[in-house]
Amino acid sequence: MMSNDTNPLLSIIVIVYDMPRQAMNTLMSLSAGYQLGVDATQYEVIVVENSSANLIPPTEIRSLPSNFQYYCRDNLGVSPASAINFAALNARGKYLGLMIDGARMVSPGVIRNVLMAFRANENALVVVPGYHLGHQEQQYHLTHAYTEASEIALLESIAWPKHPYRLFEIAVWSGANSHGFFHPFMESNCLFMPFGVFDALGRADERFQCPGGGMLNLDIYRRAALHLDTELFMLAGEGSFHQLHGGVTTSEVVDRKAILRRQLDEYATIRDTPFRSPTIEPILLGKFSAPALQFLKRSAERGEERFKRFAASGEHPFADELLKFADQPTSG
Repeated sequence: MMSNDTNPLLSIIVIVYDMPRQAMNTLMSLSAGYQLGVDATQYEVIVVENSSANLIPPTEIRSLPSNFQYYCRDNLGVSPASAINFAALNARGKYLGLMIDGARMVSPGVIRNVLMAFRANENALVVVPGYHLGHQEQQYHLTHAYTEASEIALLESIAWPKHPYRLFEIAVWSGANSHGFFHPFMESNCLFMPFGVFDALGRADERFQCPGGGMLNLDIYRRAALHLDTELFMLAGEGSFHQLHGGVTTSEVVDRKAILRRQLDEYATIRDTPFRSPTIEPILLGKFSAPALQFLKRSAERGEERFKRFAASGEHPFADELLKFADQPTSG
């Protein structure tokens, strides 16, 4: 990784496949014109589009801001792992953002608050909670007759992108954080860490070869959260919002349970243990817009129930954090 004063602090990797409309919404949401309190010199966005019959049009590529890099590549498999590692080779920032699914547009305080977290702790691991656009999770979109046309109409109804925080009005929690901010997350599809930590993890493990990467994203988050150097921050007032695009596990398909089973089996084979969400307590960072307060309220209610349950059992609600601190060397 290069390092000089002209390099951006932050490199954000966005992986795209067969989703031009959704990808362009995501990229717009990462632009300096949309993000608040930052300028384009502070970060770069590295877009890797795996080749398909439905690429982002060249006119759209030419319209991308100057701090965006775009690469189209032929991917030998169906996992984005190699695309992530390819993008990392071209990253110049001290810190790295991973958006494994290019269909996830973000709220406008993400980059400013990510940089704030790294100012507080250069070993910050920053998660942005995930949401699905629509009134139900998108793996039930056929049952509820939710289509791309429905989604476009929803976005028009809140005058997006003019009023970006109104995305919270037309979204629900994703399954990876369906109980809110005070329960352990399974993953974050908008995840930030020092480049050195990503290197220490061995980057994206290319043994994850299920379509869409399977549990690759969960694996990266879990190992980064348990890394002894990291401190977990959550941007609870921000969000990444999944757009409907026929994703492997985020759309309603007949064999979804079998797909999930294969992903769990692949993870267990690679890591020699079943997957478990890391129980690390995050530091909540940032502000809440009025539309996001409903999720804070529900998080507090469910968090209170969880803490009461753990108190009654005598267990610690964030056991992995206790183990992490126990493993850290002491000074003196």
